[in-house]
Amino acid sequence: MKISKNAVVTIEYRMVDQRGELIDSSDGGESLSFIQGREEVLPAIEKAVEGRQAGERVTLTPNPEDCFGVRDESKLAIIPREQFRHSDQLKSGMQFYTRKNGYDLPVTVTAIDNHQITVDGNHPLAGEPINIDLVIVDVRRAIDTEIESGEIQRDEALFMM
Repeated sequence: MKISKNAVVTIEYRMVDQRGELIDSSDGGESLSFIQGREEVLPAIEKAVEGRQAGERVTLTPNPEDCFGVRDESKLAIIPREQFRHSDQLKSGMQFYTRKNGYDLPVTVTAIDNHQITVDGNHPLAGEPINIDLVIVDVRRAIDTEIESGEIQRDEALFMM
């Protein structure tokens, strides 16, 4: 079966940065399953597997906008140090969530001085080229329950007829 919208796709993958350092991998863990066309994985992965079949290997170096996005300098904020409750415990590189317009947004501390703290709301890999190597392990049609809920059913009894 070729991969198309509403197919349940299972892949094994490995992502590395340009220096070859591991970003993420299914090695030693479970394969990744998703419903094609529901934007559950990076857009680059959905584009790369479309029309392919189980057993195929795909290697790609997608554009940043198809992965973790391009850097957006408007997502940098310089905040007075006194606005942080435990500013003495903060270190550059720490990540936490802040609330903006009713949403929890992840930010990374990028600089600290005596008067202010700089945080970055970009994904840490925004703008960075990455290499993805994946193998399509399995492809099947999603059942109605999966299409309606967006959740993959793992109970094999559902598929026995």
